[in-house]
Amino acid sequence: MRAIQTEVVAVGAQQVIRSLAYNLEIVTAVAPTIIATSMGLNRAREPWRPGPIFSYAFELARPSGIPRLCLLATAGGDQQETLERFAVSFSGDVTFSALTLFDKPNVPNVAAHLRSQDVIWVDRGSVANLLAVWRVHRLDIVLRECWQAGVVLGGESAGSLCWFAGGTTDSFGEVHAFPDGLGFLPYSNAVHYQTRRQQFQALIGNGVLPSGFATDIGAGLHFEGTKLVAAISDRKNAGAYRVERSSNGTAVETALDVRRLKRS
Repeated sequence: MRAIQTEVVAVGAQQVIRSLAYNLEIVTAVAPTIIATSMGLNRAREPWRPGPIFSYAFELARPSGIPRLCLLATAGGDQQETLERFAVSFSGDVTFSALTLFDKPNVPNVAAHLRSQDVIWVDRGSVANLLAVWRVHRLDIVLRECWQAGVVLGGESAGSLCWFAGGTTDSFGEVHAFPDGLGFLPYSNAVHYQTRRQQFQALIGNGVLPSGFATDIGAGLHFEGTKLVAAISDRKNAGAYRVERSSNGTAVETALDVRRLKRS
């Protein structure tokens, strides 16, 4: 298998990491797929180490050759350190690239680059800032096309929240509701649910947010189309939940069966 091929190139005053090799083969996920998680890289290790969620995503993408992974770190402002650490983490049998938007896109054809991927992974940070920047660059449209074409979309925290109709965020300081996610998935979403359970349930019970799903740190949700097909985790006791509004204006939480992923 071929090792990763990347380079660091200058875009204005900033450097970004760019793949040297990707192609335009059609990807073959069996259905439009989203993996919305509260997990990703193990950042306590040096260098950062990919968690088992990435192998899971590659398996769903069914790549024809070496998996092609594109990072979107927009939510964190395309920080150089994040880009470099991700690149080092995937310095094995993955063709890695990063699409950056600050201060301008680092690839000449954003849509073609994203469409050529097997998996697009969205890193954590501010979901509010991410959505604003994506919409200016029309990535909301491009990503929907990628999703419908079979590119597996995934992400952690902000990279989980963005795919839903709305959820809870601390993008503005205090945690509160946001109602204007991309809406690929017509539900609400809460990450870091251990600390947001009461508030998320109140927002659903009051009708501020639609019924939805929540994940503890270390858990994730796998959707095909808009149907939840699996709840997964990369550690012990990480839960995932369905939270629905009842007829009396309260929220009902149902714990989901969670399958723990094996580490490679």
